[in-house]
Amino acid sequence: MWGLQPGVQPPAETYENAFRWGPAGLGLITGGTISSLASDPGNSPTYELRVGLLMGQRTADGTWVNYAATNTDGSEVASGVLLTAIRMQNILTGANQARFYGVLVGGPIKAAAVIGLDLQARQQMSDHFNFDDVLNLPGMHWFPWRRFQSKTANYSMSIPNDNYCQFDNAGATGAVTLTLPPVQNGLAVGVRVVANQNLAVTSNEGGNVIAFNNAAANTLTFSTGGQLIGGGLTLYSNAAGTAWFAQNDSAGANTITVS
Repeated sequence: MWGLQPGVQPPAETYENAFRWGPAGLGLITGGTISSLASDPGNSPTYELRVGLLMGQRTADGTWVNYAATNTDGSEVASGVLLTAIRMQNILTGANQARFYGVLVGGPIKAAAVIGLDLQARQQMSDHFNFDDVLNLPGMHWFPWRRFQSKTANYSMSIPNDNYCQFDNAGATGAVTLTLPPVQNGLAVGVRVVANQNLAVTSNEGGNVIAFNNAAANTLTFSTGGQLIGGGLTLYSNAAGTAWFAQNDSAGANTITVS
């Protein structure tokens, strides 16, 4: 490069991120316009997009930008992975400009090498991408739940094992408290009363459950009483990964104590 001292210089860009696995060439690639708005928040400078950056499409014009769960322009839906590093800034003007390149929109990928991947993105990508790790399972396509678990004693949920699972208290002879996992986006769990015993669901952090008329609840409790048999909840995290939303799946006669 012009003006540099003689000798070996530090690399300006790197292309070593191998985010694909499986037979060479396996995958679906589409050409697309990378919007001038695209950036790589985890890189410095952010106008240099790295190989393996997770991308979404803007609904207004179909262009590609970096995925983020909290976006509101369509790119909150993870749809593709960038195939090569791209410098968005024009070296003459210093302004970002649109680029045109291929985006991987289906096939086998290495989860640890995809930049910006979170649990919400995994669910969105589950019908056209295959991950190489333990979560290589369809997400929102589980019906009605990935698995069912009965708990007769207090239990703390963990991720990824307990995501998209339904819990009940079948066989319990006393009260059971289920503690939600640390909140992040892309989580959902179900709770169902089977045994006629107190069943409570409590937040790991406290004060981040949005339930009924309480926007900062800690615990939701089904109290004893035959009318509660079959009562249940679905709890899922928001896109920002900061709160739980509680959906009452109980019959009209069932009541839930919010505290």
